[in-house]
Amino acid sequence: MADLKNTPYLVSTIATGIYRDEFDSDSSYSSLSSISGWLENNVGLLNTRLYSEFNGSGLSDGDTCVQPTGSFNFEESDIYKQMFLASFYNKKVRTVLNGIDSSVDFISLKEGDSVIIRTNKNEIAKTYRGLAKDSQEKLEMLVAQYNIYNATPVQVAGNEGLVSGYSRRHTYYR
Repeated sequence: MADLKNTPYLVSTIATGIYRDEFDSDSSYSSLSSISGWLENNVGLLNTRLYSEFNGSGLSDGDTCVQPTGSFNFEESDIYKQMFLASFYNKKVRTVLNGIDSSVDFISLKEGDSVIIRTNKNEIAKTYRGLAKDSQEKLEMLVAQYNIYNATPVQVAGNEGLVSGYSRRHTYYR
């Protein structure tokens, strides 16, 4: 049986999960290659968030894989997914707001029996902003829980770090 703690996690697996689960395989939101590209290029951001040392340069059958130095499991994958979604929705907000500057200043026109209703880009931007905020809040919660429950100390100092075979003859009170 394979050692799951040291099994590489393919970027395409995470990207396909996002594409299917979050965007319902609808390429009008984002393409699979765009999602994979973002994940490949932001392994360092994941490392910064989780105080980890994952490496995204390994290749497996032409696919980039996240090489674990410790373990890369469902928790890390879900945090990575939320990082992508927060970035995606923030980018959507910027895209919509860029379009507002050059758009026509009406929401609806009515003349006789004819009515023209234009989509209110401010409302669309607010919706994307809400999605970005929700995604960022979920990301912060996941990272906090991960760091509390899964992170291991890098260094142990004080009384906890006694060397085996060392005896304390003198007790010091602080």
